[in-house]
Amino acid sequence: MSSRHAGHMHNITFARRFKLVLLALLLAALAACGRDNIKEGTSEPTVSPQQYDLVVRADKDGQFDLDGATLDTQTLRDHIRYRNDAGSPVRTILLKRGEKQKVTNQQVAGLAGIARDLKVEAYVLDNDERLKIIQIADDGKK
Repeated sequence: MSSRHAGHMHNITFARRFKLVLLALLLAALAACGRDNIKEGTSEPTVSPQQYDLVVRADKDGQFDLDGATLDTQTLRDHIRYRNDAGSPVRTILLKRGEKQKVTNQQVAGLAGIARDLKVEAYVLDNDERLKIIQIADDGKK
């Protein structure tokens, strides 16, 4: 075998190895995406409240369960505004897994918007039972 052919064989082996490494990385990334924990927009809290002013549970279709009532994001926002106006302010809110529904990124995003707009600290007990604080990205819009 000439040195030219040996170099060609080396390139094929390298290409195969490279493809296998890429495939392994892709599979690892997909496995990480399939996990139950909520990562987007959350972090470990440095201090967490002993109790929360409002506790909601995950419900179907990105909605929330509040004492047995299913609320969409806007209705939950309105409820918090009502409580604030009625003298029973909500300063902290906790989102937990529902009886039949896991916490979704859609619910975390909805709660983040509420927290930003109403100046509330929002926490989530993720699907792996870890407490996280929902990070608020204030984009400057009012």
